[in-house]
Amino acid sequence: CAMAQCESLRFKLLGGLAARRACYGVIRFIMENGAKGCEVIISGKLRAQRAKAMKFKDGYLISTGEPKKHYISEAVRHVAMRQGMLGIKVKIMMSHDPEGKMGPAMPMPDAVVIHEPKDEPPPMMGAPAEEYQQQEGDY
Repeated sequence: CAMAQCESLRFKLLGGLAARRACYGVIRFIMENGAKGCEVIISGKLRAQRAKAMKFKDGYLISTGEPKKHYISEAVRHVAMRQGMLGIKVKIMMSHDPEGKMGPAMPMPDAVVIHEPKDEPPPMMGAPAEEYQQQEGDY
């Protein structure tokens, strides 16, 4: 759940952990728990007076269309640091789950299923060979 990971990152930052290390730790935890992809964006005054934004991505993440409503879990939190406010955004793309417990039951619309070939012999082609021979003068 993106909300829980956002809160986890928030408390890591309040505890004094460096921003990069905290973000990479959250991404590793998300990916180890079976997500297809994730993105963490942290923006604000990080270690300097000038504000900047950092993006950390891993895996496969869709950003548009109808499947986004089902597959992407997103959460935004604000952290009041000593220097000012930091913004945290966590996006998680859940993997397909036919039961619908750990992810959406609806399959991706572009997912292709390749079936094993059947064990029957191919049908014989009964085309006569005369049709394929070139007549004189024809090009």
